[in-house]
Amino acid sequence: MTKIESDMLHVPKELKEILGSDTKIIAGTAAVIAFSAGTSYADVLRSLELIQDDIRLRMAQERSEESRRRHS
Repeated sequence: MTKIESDMLHVPKELKEILGSDTKIIAGTAAVIAFSAGTSYADVLRSLELIQDDIRLRMAQERSEESRRRHS
């Protein structure tokens, strides 16, 4: 995706086909979330919490690997 303006993103055709026409997209400076327009914001937040947990786990694993490399 390419940010065109502050409130507009260029979404590739292939991604539009996957997401469908009733998709909401919220863009930040480093990430984008996309979800069905019928999904409640509460459900989106619950999903984002799970994604945050996954990212935190990946960060911990990354730090552990970096630490092992430095001490090898």
